[in-house]
Amino acid sequence: MEIKEWLHVWQFEHHPFVIFDADRDPYLQAAMIENTSLRSALLNLDKPSPYVIFAIRGAGKSSMRIDTERYLTQYEEKVLVIRYVEFNELLSEVTKVRRLPAEYSPRKPGLAKVFRRRKEEVLIRESKITLDDHLDYLLKLGIEELYRSITESQKEDMLKDNREFAEKFILLTALYFSPNDLSNKISALRKLIGIAGYKKRNSFFSNKQAKLLAGEIYRNIRGVPVSVENMFKIIQEIGPGLFEFHGIPRMTENRFTLLKSYMDLVRYFGLSGVYLLVDRVDEPTSIKGDPEKMRELVTPILDDQLFQIDHLGIILFLPYELHDLKKYYRSDRIKTISSINWSADNMIRLIEKRMNVSRKPGSSPIKLPDIFEEEGESKAQFIVRQLTPRNAFRLLSIIVEEHCQTVVYGPKISTDVYESAVQRYLIEKEGY
Repeated sequence: MEIKEWLHVWQFEHHPFVIFDADRDPYLQAAMIENTSLRSALLNLDKPSPYVIFAIRGAGKSSMRIDTERYLTQYEEKVLVIRYVEFNELLSEVTKVRRLPAEYSPRKPGLAKVFRRRKEEVLIRESKITLDDHLDYLLKLGIEELYRSITESQKEDMLKDNREFAEKFILLTALYFSPNDLSNKISALRKLIGIAGYKKRNSFFSNKQAKLLAGEIYRNIRGVPVSVENMFKIIQEIGPGLFEFHGIPRMTENRFTLLKSYMDLVRYFGLSGVYLLVDRVDEPTSIKGDPEKMRELVTPILDDQLFQIDHLGIILFLPYELHDLKKYYRSDRIKTISSINWSADNMIRLIEKRMNVSRKPGSSPIKLPDIFEEEGESKAQFIVRQLTPRNAFRLLSIIVEEHCQTVVYGPKISTDVYESAVQRYLIEKEGY
């Protein structure tokens, strides 16, 4: 029997037991079951607070994070949600060899000959990721999300009422926002706020001064892509004074000052705080689930200073292999959920919701025991005790495969087929 024929008999429009990556699962939103108790533990919208959640593979970390995002979307006028789930760009920037054109670098006697020969300075740095790199990337994600939020809610005019906040907003946008039309955005913000154009105000302005500042920013911001040429254009637009007065990220301390300025802006625009959701640390191409490489990526984020930022609720969804990282943070400041446990009731709800979402519209609801010839309840109970949704769906997928390979035709699955599938599942289980 073909699997598609079995699916057709049960009126499934797609296979209900196929395992998807949560972020790429087209049916996750419709098939998700709400975890209200976890939401109430994690989320204090008036004052976001930090959590670290550990879970074994397949337990539903990413599904939980997506459910949290979905819930918080209802309160987007109250909190910002930042998804820190893609690390390939960050890791690429950290390992990339940067070259600074000589015109953007201060001429030092020892380097003069090198510059004449190469016309660029090779910027050497450690390939190991640092807290500075994470702070750079968090500021990038943060200012992009804040910019989107205030433009969609048409709050830009609030910047006219407070010059200090307006300057901080322009500074963070100039340093960390990276759309193709950044120069145009900065120009529009400058005009909105009423800051005079620098080039018009200073005809004697030295291009060299702007280039040196652009080079210094390029040298120091290492966690995100920076175009030194575009930075030069932006400095020409708004002048170097704004950067020097409010500070550029030369050191970790400067980055925390910028992060606190960012959080002040969030509050200024009427939001209670920010939720930063960290997930998929095992996914980057250069990590591929290696626990040691995951530790190198995650450990800098656990810096105590980061978790002391008021109104910033960092929630980390981490693989259980990183459970030993608890020693790097203070348990009195960061709450820990040591595992994601699925009760039999929640597991059966999840499976049956997925089954019914997968069926043709108008089909009458079915339950998991219905697909078995006999003793469906006991078989269903064994399936839902497989610790994680991934294990349960893998077992169900094998059961359907074994059934279709065994019978010429038959909607319901026999005990012999079920037992054979369970044996195959137990043999394969270590791989899942």
